[in-house]
Amino acid sequence: MEEAAARDGTNSPATRETRRRIVEKASELFHLYGYQKTTVADIARELGMSPANVYRFFASKAELTKAVTVIVTSGLRAAMERDIEACGGTSSDKLRKMVRQHFHHVRDHYTDNRKIHDLLEAAMDEAWDEIEIHKAEMRESFSHLIQEGIERGEFPQQDVETSALLFQHSLVMFFHPALVAQTCRCLPEGHQDMMFEPMVDFALAALRDGRFRALPAEVTAPAASC
Repeated sequence: MEEAAARDGTNSPATRETRRRIVEKASELFHLYGYQKTTVADIARELGMSPANVYRFFASKAELTKAVTVIVTSGLRAAMERDIEACGGTSSDKLRKMVRQHFHHVRDHYTDNRKIHDLLEAAMDEAWDEIEIHKAEMRESFSHLIQEGIERGEFPQQDVETSALLFQHSLVMFFHPALVAQTCRCLPEGHQDMMFEPMVDFALAALRDGRFRALPAEVTAPAASC
């Protein structure tokens, strides 16, 4: 059943449109002024409505943060998957392009923006379920390409879900916005880019080898937590 747009159960086209406008305005203000400096009253004022009307849709700023997190993570996945199926090449080529596109999107949009860091930190605290969904959907994209590689004889038979999880974590420095920013600051200028291709080579070599120890059940269900 489709989730109601308003907290009172209303799910009309008008309420769905109002909810969409609230979330988009919140995302805009969080990016512009910072998460901590933006209040529900600010969002309501920009929309020409009362704070009470915003609370009709979201019980708290934390609930609104969850909805904004979905926008941010959806944008990350869209950037990561852009033109992948149309690019041709091997499964390894597609995986490499996927990682590169995600990495460049994160660095271009989030690395030097303290306001965005505040939003992402809030998401870690208040929207962890949404973060976990995002990570799982990333792994699903990796799994699809790993399975494609197995079927083409590019990779040997292996547990695809575990391979996708290990691939994701081995390259986390190019996925996690905070780690991308930290690595950019800690390494000498240009070295982050210099490390990219060898790191992806390393991860793809592991897929082509296909041998790894089984992961403990507590690691795979639920999947890793960072």
